[in-house]
Amino acid sequence: MKNLKGFSLIELLVLLAVVAILAAIAVPNFSATIKGDRDISQINALLDGLTLARSEAIKYGNNVTLCAGNSAACTATNWANGWIVFYDTLPPGATTSTIRVFPAISGNNTLTSSGGNSFTFNSTGMLSPSTTSTFKLCDTRGASYARSIDLNITGRAETATRVGYEIDTTTALTCP
Repeated sequence: MKNLKGFSLIELLVLLAVVAILAAIAVPNFSATIKGDRDISQINALLDGLTLARSEAIKYGNNVTLCAGNSAACTATNWANGWIVFYDTLPPGATTSTIRVFPAISGNNTLTSSGGNSFTFNSTGMLSPSTTSTFKLCDTRGASYARSIDLNITGRAETATRVGYEIDTTTALTCP
């Protein structure tokens, strides 16, 4: 019996206590990381849609529209329910006007636009009619974690480099 090796009950209980303490410390930080990564993914999806619409308009010399919702009727008003990119006029070789449909965002996040619910890019990549917009993505943590994209009249979209602030990095964002 001298050669038996293993853990005693005391050693096992100490190990479980250490693991429980480490888990209690790590889980809240991991939750914040997940929310931050989700926000980045969602704002990048919107930036992808804006960039796709602009590049397709330039590529085919046709108007391309990006609007809230999942139909080319552009009757939706809530960007958080997703958005669609479509050709206003079919280019040669295209069989459908829909370029891409983006799904709704998750995590109880809100996505708003100061410039309306529809943006049309013309053959030069500029917005038609000329308008600007700021998109804001807010999550349950509040404005200090919000992200934004500015869309200017040339059709160029730019994300803010500072979380919780507009492109100018000095104006704090507000959330609904």
